[in-house]
Amino acid sequence: MQNKRLAVMSVIVCAAMIFTISMLYSHTDLQAFGGTTLNPADAAKTIQVRITPQGTINEKTFDSFSRIGFVAGGSNFLLESIPSKDKKPFYLLVKNSLADKNRNNKSNLLDISIDIFSGDGEVIETLAYDQCSVTEYFVHGIDSKGTILFLKDNDGSVEIREVTKFQCLSLTLDLGNYNKAFEILQKSINVTNSENFEIITEDPYFSRPPRDSDEGALFFNSNTNTLQKYVNGTWVNISGKGGPIIAK
Repeated sequence: MQNKRLAVMSVIVCAAMIFTISMLYSHTDLQAFGGTTLNPADAAKTIQVRITPQGTINEKTFDSFSRIGFVAGGSNFLLESIPSKDKKPFYLLVKNSLADKNRNNKSNLLDISIDIFSGDGEVIETLAYDQCSVTEYFVHGIDSKGTILFLKDNDGSVEIREVTKFQCLSLTLDLGNYNKAFEILQKSINVTNSENFEIITEDPYFSRPPRDSDEGALFFNSNTNTLQKYVNGTWVNISGKGGPIIAK
């Protein structure tokens, strides 16, 4: 009997200590955080899903998906959201993909890109999934008790949600280094845009020959549509000269 009383007293003392600690430390102190330099403008805030049926350029964009989830497998994932009218094109893609589920040769594969946006609207990264097929799609209900709801104005009733699971061949992390790609492209353009061949004026449809040229230099005049050669300080029209002799 004495041991039972000691056990009860120990439970009461422990509960009192936990309550005291929770009162001494604020909710903010006990809350996990993302780091001292992380702020809402820099942190991931929303996602955008872009889906393109493989072999086409018919990309569909959706902004109403609420969650990306993990599915066992290196390049598998799921999307969760609330069924909505804007996703009707998505449901058609799901329907066609599910029709391929038991076929060996799948004709409705999807390339899916998920853009992750920061609080200030900048793309942090893009998850690029290739050759995806839908393995499972279902709709279920969530009550509001102890659950973070997708809809802010939920009145406490059951929230209807949908889950779509994908199996993909590969995943690539796209960091959107577009500026670097543009610089490389610009350099390759400059190689062919040589002033020794033609100088472009303000009017892109016409041109004028270079001022200082070497003897024998060639120039195509897009104004007169003629090939010219620099001879003794003068541009001479040599169009039609040289080449094979054609018998008349």
